[in-house]
Amino acid sequence: MQDLAITLENKLKSNRLSIPSLPENAIKLRKLAANPNASIKDLTELIAHDASTSAQIVRLAQTLRYSNPGCTITSLNTAITRIGFQGTINLVLAMTILQGYNFHSKTIHKLCKRDNDLSCLISKYAMTAYQNINGNLPQDQADYIALASIFLNIGTLPIYSELDAIERVTQLTISDEQINKWKNELKVKFGLKILENWNFDPSFSQVLDLQLKTSNTSEMNCVIYAARFVEKTKFEDLIPLSQELSDSFVPLPDGAHKEQFIEFLKQNFWLN
Repeated sequence: MQDLAITLENKLKSNRLSIPSLPENAIKLRKLAANPNASIKDLTELIAHDASTSAQIVRLAQTLRYSNPGCTITSLNTAITRIGFQGTINLVLAMTILQGYNFHSKTIHKLCKRDNDLSCLISKYAMTAYQNINGNLPQDQADYIALASIFLNIGTLPIYSELDAIERVTQLTISDEQINKWKNELKVKFGLKILENWNFDPSFSQVLDLQLKTSNTSEMNCVIYAARFVEKTKFEDLIPLSQELSDSFVPLPDGAHKEQFIEFLKQNFWLN
């Protein structure tokens, strides 16, 4: 087991690494997004097949990010119109990717769930950072941040898949400490390969190493600020996640958690 990192790196070099496929619904969304003749009606019909996602989109469309206070939206078509065609695609892609991968091992499943929760938290903190640095949070920027945050841990999937297969065959349980070591060594390399295979915009790949660069957009930097904050903060000290996935794609509410994060930005990134 000590050689797992070497084994996986060799598989990557020889194109034998098991790269996860996009979930089926995500593939359909990408095809729809690439169709210049696609309409909101087409997108509504595609999303309507998934009752949970439909409910999340309607719920999100009623938040202050998209609606006036007291505005009631009950129609999926109206919700998508409010959020926008590309914005809805980005958000549903994020939701689909978060929910699209399950593992046999309870240990691996738990670790993957934690990674997903951290990605959701990073999304909220990153949107808060952008809003405070730039004075507002346009829909396109928010939707980009949501998807970029989800991709931060996408490179763990080949590691989890390999470990899940090993545990099914050998019943061997690997320590969280060892798994985290492999993740730290490999997840950026694997994330780059996955996003290349999935043919997403290269800008998403540029945030995986969490390095601030002069070439970074403001959205990228905000994802990095948020990821660094979440990394250094105990999970229980972060804002509690809602049961509703759509609540991950809005900024932090006013309160102590937001104040703590803004102070972190001021101390570390010269935010005035």
